[in-house]
Amino acid sequence: MKAYYMYPDIRGDLIAFTSDDDIWLLSLKDMKPIRITSGLGVSIRPKISPSGKKVAFTVIWLKSGKQGGDIYVVEDGQARRVTYFGSRNSRVVGWISEDEIIVITDFHTPFAQWTEAYKVNVNNGVAEKLPFGMLSNIVIKDDVIVIARGYQDLPNWKGYKGGTKGELWISRNGGKTFEKFVSLDGNVSWPMIVGNRVYFLSDHEGISNLYSVDLEGKDLKRHTNFTDYYCRNASSDGKKIVFQNAGDIYLYDPEKDSLSKLDIDLPTDRKKRQPKFVSVIEYMNEAVVNGNYIALVTRGKAFLMRPWDGPAVQLGKKQGVKYRQIQVLPNGDVIGVNDEDKLVILGKDGSEKVINRDFGRIERVKVSPDGKKVLLSNNKLELWVYEIDNDNARLIDKSEYDLILEFDWHPNGEWFAYAFPEGYHTQSIKLAHIDGKVVRITTPYGYDFSPSFDPDGRYLYFLAARHLDPTNDKVIFNLSFQRVVKPYLVVLGNYYSPFNQPLDEASINDKNVIIEGIEDRVVPFPVEEENYVQIAGAKNNKIFLFSYPIRGLRSQTGDVFGRLEVYDLENKTKELYADNVSSFSLSSDKSKILLMLKDNLRLFDVNTKPDLNSTGRKGGVVDLSRVKVYVEPEKEWRQMLKETWKLMKQNYWSEERLKNWDSVLPKYERLLDRISTRFELSDIIQEMQGETRTSHSYETAYDYDTPEPLSVGGLGAEFEYDENNKCYRITKIYVGDSTNENERSPLRDPGVQLNVGDCIKAIDGEEANDNIYSHLINKDQVILDVITTEGKSKRVTVKVLKDERFLIYRYWVEKNREYVHEKSKGRLGYIHIPDMMYQGFAEFYRLFMSEFHREGLVVDVRFNRGGFVSGLLLEKLLLKRVGYDYPRNGKPIPMPYFSSPKVLVGITNEHAGSDGDIFSFLFKKYKLGVLIGRRTWGGVVGIRPRYRLVDKTYISQPEFAVNFEDVGFGIENYGVDPDIVVEIKPEDYANNRDTQLDMAIELALKQL
Repeated sequence: MKAYYMYPDIRGDLIAFTSDDDIWLLSLKDMKPIRITSGLGVSIRPKISPSGKKVAFTVIWLKSGKQGGDIYVVEDGQARRVTYFGSRNSRVVGWISEDEIIVITDFHTPFAQWTEAYKVNVNNGVAEKLPFGMLSNIVIKDDVIVIARGYQDLPNWKGYKGGTKGELWISRNGGKTFEKFVSLDGNVSWPMIVGNRVYFLSDHEGISNLYSVDLEGKDLKRHTNFTDYYCRNASSDGKKIVFQNAGDIYLYDPEKDSLSKLDIDLPTDRKKRQPKFVSVIEYMNEAVVNGNYIALVTRGKAFLMRPWDGPAVQLGKKQGVKYRQIQVLPNGDVIGVNDEDKLVILGKDGSEKVINRDFGRIERVKVSPDGKKVLLSNNKLELWVYEIDNDNARLIDKSEYDLILEFDWHPNGEWFAYAFPEGYHTQSIKLAHIDGKVVRITTPYGYDFSPSFDPDGRYLYFLAARHLDPTNDKVIFNLSFQRVVKPYLVVLGNYYSPFNQPLDEASINDKNVIIEGIEDRVVPFPVEEENYVQIAGAKNNKIFLFSYPIRGLRSQTGDVFGRLEVYDLENKTKELYADNVSSFSLSSDKSKILLMLKDNLRLFDVNTKPDLNSTGRKGGVVDLSRVKVYVEPEKEWRQMLKETWKLMKQNYWSEERLKNWDSVLPKYERLLDRISTRFELSDIIQEMQGETRTSHSYETAYDYDTPEPLSVGGLGAEFEYDENNKCYRITKIYVGDSTNENERSPLRDPGVQLNVGDCIKAIDGEEANDNIYSHLINKDQVILDVITTEGKSKRVTVKVLKDERFLIYRYWVEKNREYVHEKSKGRLGYIHIPDMMYQGFAEFYRLFMSEFHREGLVVDVRFNRGGFVSGLLLEKLLLKRVGYDYPRNGKPIPMPYFSSPKVLVGITNEHAGSDGDIFSFLFKKYKLGVLIGRRTWGGVVGIRPRYRLVDKTYISQPEFAVNFEDVGFGIENYGVDPDIVVEIKPEDYANNRDTQLDMAIELALKQL
């Protein structure tokens, strides 16, 4: 069977590679591959030992969004775990001897982009860091050491030329000194030394091919001539070279200058390609109710069922399909959107009627109460009304700013309301008739959203963030708007507001919509502002109000659950209806409510107080066990690839730059028959996404059908094995901030109080004679038997860290801050910004509030992962100190208060990207100070990640290209040049020198 082959390695006549998520070994003599791993996870990047008897490789795990990885070795058919780094960002690059390998990992670094090399003993797992600092690859031959920095395998961004492009450094004296060796206008990766030449892959001429230079970095030669697919993941045994290309493995012989494709027939059962049943609730993303039917979508498949009993019927196509935006029609049929972005009516009898109209990418759908008309919006920022019976479509409105995502029908089926984006962050509520007449109800100067009609046609409800009442920030000198959303209603006729009734009871007989003066009939509810996100009018004067709790955004992970309240318009009371709700929807007549909770669906009459503590029908629980979700991966994968391609075609920021996109899909579809696993599909999707040659073309998978990863606990320290005393001696304890969760070593917890020099003899009663981290897997607490530096025995209970990254980051920041204070004698402050999201915003102010009073600041954005808050931080840095406020007692106060000193120096590097690129550019543009370091990442075509494939994989499309007035689109795929280039060489790392930070301090002091 011709399968999909990846990550080849060679040792003499042996070839190792990955296929079907396992490692295979092949002899070039008989070309019969043998599977040498089975079911560990996804086993990748094998490296064969000098004797050919062992293979080291990485196993990665991805299960329901949880991920991990580590290094294994297989010998004599037995695989065993060697490292406990707990990171999928770990890989073997080669063998030093039959017992030692070199592993590159981000273990115990403050950033995932910062990877270093370790020498690891495969017999006991003991790891020793090599003194070369940050790198992404390394090859050693005698005294010649070649290291790579930057990307090695970047399938999702072909043609990359930004600051993180791969470059080679060389040492000819055993690592004492290095110099930059190969840097081309493209990505240079996978260095290999064969004879007196260094071979590598590069795409500087357009497509990645095999090249070489001599040991002086000269005499560049090209050895392959691929013009379609990229050469990737090259490896060598010092004599011959192998690499992958489009799922095939090629063998290059430098001595003969010959290239051959290996004809591999793989004897695999393709277990992960076999049909299977999957969880209903895990993949359910839509559920609606109407009449006596519930319809739902799970794993892209549409199902129809009665709430309490009877079968769950799968509608439409059974496999290789993705239905979405479903609604139940009055007759029980279901209308929705299919893979081709066409409206489709799915009959209870299994029929499928496709409405063959091209509306673009349909974003939202809402069916009229009579089931005869459909409101829909698209990715072109348009709103359409479609009449099913006469196949008539009318364009109602089009925004210039954003998608139209919220709309609702009046119960008479002739009027509808929608939230219309009026500006970059303003929305109004509009009312429209099916004949095309449009009336703006609210002014275009606020943010109004979530329109919903009263089912009796008397009122239109909506939410608005118009009443802005600021609160004091508890940490920084600032004001913010925490609770600003209020419910409103529009009286649709000439009658009293429900909040202002006359002496004599007034009946509402005429329920026609009266346009004249409607803008004056907008009335707020008599309730306090809250963080409301949705309002829905229901039967019997009930109005549902859905809100999210106001909480820290840094700690917000996974799904968000909200609070659902009900307002009684007759009694003018508001009470809790249900808590911990994921989402809800009302039936078409608004008499029933369907709640989607974390692990179930519940259906209630809107007048019934829900009993969420009960099960079965009493608790409104819809029996989802009736829904059987059967998946045929082969068909599903084909649908996923096509949808990914189509989403890019529909949403990529420049249609002109993607004009040849139609030819891309068949290029990768032809590879689908060869893949056996979801991981291999990811490889194809990423390669296809990479054809945009644009940043932010991501594929983030949710599940690779592996075992669930087990976390490796951390002790927040470094150790070395003491052979004489048979224990692990503490050589370093990371000191962070003991008041912050995950930022203190548990070895310094109260009652524990271990010190550097203490030696850990046993963990949970087991002698610590193997890799110390092997005793910490899947542990929350451990008991340590310790010999102190005084020779005393001590037993302590330690609560391990789930993730040491926060502690190590804090240690790195505080070490830098102390260094800046010391070198400047307290005149300079230091700020690091790790990203331009919630953590970066918090870190900036955490440091700024204790540093801003100094004479100057070093602003460090190295390794900044990007985000969207650069403008907020630059505002603060642009507010310059121009004087002081002198109190009678105490120190002078900088004016304006909380302003920046006049002297700023910025540090950036190749790992600062996206909004980190933009921050670096604007730091220079606004002349805030000198920017030093290295050219930045160079990815500034932004995304709005809102699409998931059927298996919950996130797919992004570059939608927003940044164009600055003086450089145009020039930052994309290039980056931002610093004013002064400062490298940190490998020998600088070895000597613990941060040359970039040193230069920043020097420049700032000169300016003072």
